[in-house]
Amino acid sequence: MADPFKELLLLRHAKSDWKDPELPDRERPISDKGKKSVCKIAAWLDQQQLWPDAVWVSSAKRAQQTLKRLQLPKTIPVETVDALYLADTERLESLLANFPAQTQRLLWVGHNPGFEQFLARLIGSDAAALGHNKPFPTATLAHLLLPEKALQAPQASARLLHYVRPKDLKKADHT
Repeated sequence: MADPFKELLLLRHAKSDWKDPELPDRERPISDKGKKSVCKIAAWLDQQQLWPDAVWVSSAKRAQQTLKRLQLPKTIPVETVDALYLADTERLESLLANFPAQTQRLLWVGHNPGFEQFLARLIGSDAAALGHNKPFPTATLAHLLLPEKALQAPQASARLLHYVRPKDLKKADHT
């Protein structure tokens, strides 16, 4: 029997580098601070054994670099999904409806404000429990449990299993 739940990992891209203000938004790389933050998240994912079955990543350079820094096992399929680039809540809901049937745990690497708003919609009143004034800082990871039926109507249907900010983790051992 198939598991009636799916897991969604939302990872906001790492802090971007603004040294070149003329660079188009889609081409901005991650900063040195961003690289360190992603390494902390990667170490946490490894410690928790929460590697995804599949990954969808925004086409933005900073999202692609964030994913690369996670150092995922090569066997995990990765798909660049242009619709994740600066996606709003409605677009994210549409993407959720296309959650692959054979995938149990899917990782999205994307952007704010869409991720922040989508997370609030998914967990409803539990969003207030995050306990700080910036609900989805860069390189933050939210791990959600969704009833499979919620893939079509996700509002306030998810349970937040983990909410991990890099600043809450000790320094990663690898860079």
